[in-house]
Amino acid sequence: MTLPELEAQREALLAALSADSVSFGDRSMRQRSPEQIRTALQQVDAEIAKAKAAAVATPRSRVIRVYTEKGF
Repeated sequence: MTLPELEAQREALLAALSADSVSFGDRSMRQRSPEQIRTALQQVDAEIAKAKAAAVATPRSRVIRVYTEKGF
């Protein structure tokens, strides 16, 4: 997942943490327990940290060696 997707998922988890249930029309859905949401939030935070670390990491330098013979 990309960094913006992970941050959007984190915001959705934070919103789910504050709401106990969601209803739309005649349907309603009960959210997971706060402990499960916090666990998922920690996992998303870890993935965000990995994505940020990968973006900041310095790229490896490449060495190009040229070998020539006869006239160069």
